[in-house]
Order: sequence, then C-alpha cells, then structure tokens
Amino acid sequence: MECIRVEILDGGIAKVYLNRPRVMNAINASLRHELEEVLKELAEDDGIRVVIITGAEVEGKRKAFSSGDDLRELEFDINSPDVLSEYHKSVDNVMRLFNFIDDYPKPVIAMVNGICMGGGLELALCCDFIFACESALFAFPEAGIGFIPGWGGTQRLSKRVGESKAKMLIYTGDVVDGKRAAELGLVDILTTDSELEQKTVDFARKIAEKSPLVIKMAKIAIERGMESSLRSGLYYELLSLMVSLKTEDLREGFSAFLERRKPEFMGR
Repeated sequence: MECIRVEILDGGIAKVYLNRPRVMNAINASLRHELEEVLKELAEDDGIRVVIITGAEVEGKRKAFSSGDDLRELEFDINSPDVLSEYHKSVDNVMRLFNFIDDYPKPVIAMVNGICMGGGLELALCCDFIFACESALFAFPEAGIGFIPGWGGTQRLSKRVGESKAKMLIYTGDVVDGKRAAELGLVDILTTDSELEQKTVDFARKIAEKSPLVIKMAKIAIERGMESSLRSGLYYELLSLMVSLKTEDLREGFSAFLERRKPEFMGR
C-alpha cells in the first residue's frame, strides 16, 4: 500500500499510519480506499484488540495527523454542471468509511501528533478516543474557503463538545492548540509531545487486556444509548449482559479472579 502503513505491536495493538507525508497526510481517494481495506482486515483478525490511527512523520515540517481533504485531488469539478451528482458520489464513499469507523467492532484511538484539520479532524472524531500532544493543532477551516464541513464534522463535533462550542470552531475556523482542544472537550487525553506515543500505547494495552466481547458489547450499548431514550438503552444493556453470561470470557474472568491470576480472554 502507498498511502497506509501498518505496525503491529505486542499485546494486540495495531498502529495504522496515514502515510502521505509530502502533503501532510492529506486525505485522497487512494488513502480512503486503503484505510478501509486495512481496517476490514484488522477487524477480522482476532489477535488485534485495539487500533490506533495516527499520521506518518513529516520530515522537515510540522508534524501532522492529517491536514484534511486533499483539495488538489478533488473527485468533483466545482465548475461542472454535474457538480452535485459528482460530489454526492464522492461523499457517499467517505461516509461509508467514516460510519464504518464509528461502528468499528474494536476500540479505535486517534493519536493526534500534529496538524489535524478539516477532513483529518472529521476522521479523528469518528474514533472512540482522541489523544493529542500539546503542539497539536485543530481547526475546521472550511467556512473560510466557501463550503461546510461535509464529512460529518458539524454533527460529530457538536455531539462531542456541545452546540455552541462547535459553532464557535466551525464559524470562525480558528486554530486551537492541544491544550485549548482539551479544555473544549475535543481531546480526551493531552500529553507532552514526547509522551504521546507511550501514553497512547499504554492506554491501548490496558483496554486490550479486557474481554474483547465485553468491550464490543459495551461500545454498542453506549453508542445506541446515546442515540435513543434511557429506557431503550437500558434494555439493550440488559440484553448484552444476558449474552455475556454465556461466554467463555466470563468463565475465564471468574476463574482468574478466584485464583488470583491475570485472565486470558479469548473473545469467545
């Protein structure tokens, strides 16, 4: 693959690098396609428990998670009479990928190691967690160019930080650093630049030690509950608990607790 690089770490952790450093890991059709294929493969790999998405190192420049949609490789012509149909086809492909990440069966962490703007920020917002270093920079610059964040930015950002803060960031296009992003609730864990990778991997390993079935069921229950009433969410939670009572992971967890040892969950 040309636009995506994968590194497998001990403990069931996969690091997926957006790998277009010459353009600050900007997102084009090839990167999206490769990212989707890689994530599908990792989803089917029982040895992988957590996925970390980050940006490849940008030599000689400020580091970048992703600078956003690659405007030099747009899949539609803004001067075309068929611009609406061309754009609709393009955004459908993006939303399929981003919704797939939203519903991914394993935890996904965005490790933001630098610039994270536009479509890059929309990608990060699809992940379960956003870890960032102090020098990271976040922005939605679209209003200054003449279009609206169209890859889910208005919706996912407002759900994460609240309506007024989302409006502030999107209306102004202001660039905020890691510290301010954490204050706004955009970033879950803020670290120094030097500690970002280690703290992200340590957190991923902590999750990877738990039952992957329980993590998957909890993720679905939390997300479905956020989209529905409390009663509906509680009902789904109860169903998930009933399913967990029949798993090998539960029996292993109980045995490990009684025997005072570390459990070895198999995801069954």
